[in-house]
Amino acid sequence: MTLKMNAQECIDFMPADPIDYHPDTCEGDVFYHSALSGSGLRYARCEKHFDEYVERVQPKLDEIAERYPDTELAPSWFDPTYAGESWNDDY
Repeated sequence: MTLKMNAQECIDFMPADPIDYHPDTCEGDVFYHSALSGSGLRYARCEKHFDEYVERVQPKLDEIAERYPDTELAPSWFDPTYAGESWNDDY
């Protein structure tokens, strides 16, 4: 069961600078969404702010995944002699 909330519970409802506040800033239903980082944290966001969050953050996550692929083989730029590490260390 998903709990629907009101707009005031959207994490982006009140901007960091109150001068930027507009009462109609949220659009759509407000639900808890998982953070794209994979941290396991969940944040209440309206549909508009969640879409903006994905648009802002997903390209950065894609760049990181491309630079640091989750594969057994190290990328060509990785040098294990640089810091005495191996590519697939389990931490």
